[in-house]
Amino acid sequence: MDYSLLGFSGLAQMYNIHPAFVHFPVALFPAALLFYLLGTAMKGRSLFVAGRACLYLAALGTAAAVWTGLAAGDSIPHNEAIHHIMETHEAIGIALLVSAAVLSAWSFWQADQRPRGAWFFLAGLAFSTFLALQNGDLGSRMVYLEGAGVRPAVSVISPSPAAEERPKDLPDTHGQNQGHPHGGHSHNHSH
Repeated sequence: MDYSLLGFSGLAQMYNIHPAFVHFPVALFPAALLFYLLGTAMKGRSLFVAGRACLYLAALGTAAAVWTGLAAGDSIPHNEAIHHIMETHEAIGIALLVSAAVLSAWSFWQADQRPRGAWFFLAGLAFSTFLALQNGDLGSRMVYLEGAGVRPAVSVISPSPAAEERPKDLPDTHGQNQGHPHGGHSHNHSH
């Protein structure tokens, strides 16, 4: 283990902090849905408590993801394809935030932990889960397929001299250690 890699120095290398928050809604909405479904089916108060906790955390995570996402929109070099996905990603994020607020309020006003109109609540929570997963897919497409926010891809997305600069504290050592395992694939070192 290389202890020199520890310490969250990757955050300083990123264009913005949005990626640090996007996984909370993607993980917590499905968890909330699962707990509320199980609570409804098994009439388990503790399952509703767990569902409510996950829902509130999902709402907070969504607020953080939307806030950092709105701030991040202009911080990364991007082309028309990324911009097109980004606009839909933003609209879904805002819709998810509104949905999370409504569901959180709905859940909050129930003293017995089980929301009134449980099946309608579950339908709303299932829709919110769909939105969270769909937005995760759109974000993944922007990053993994289009290269949004990936420093080595910036020169391809938006060729400019400043975009190609490598951060000073991130050495280019990839070609120096040829003995590390890569699962059987080879490197093309014709940079």
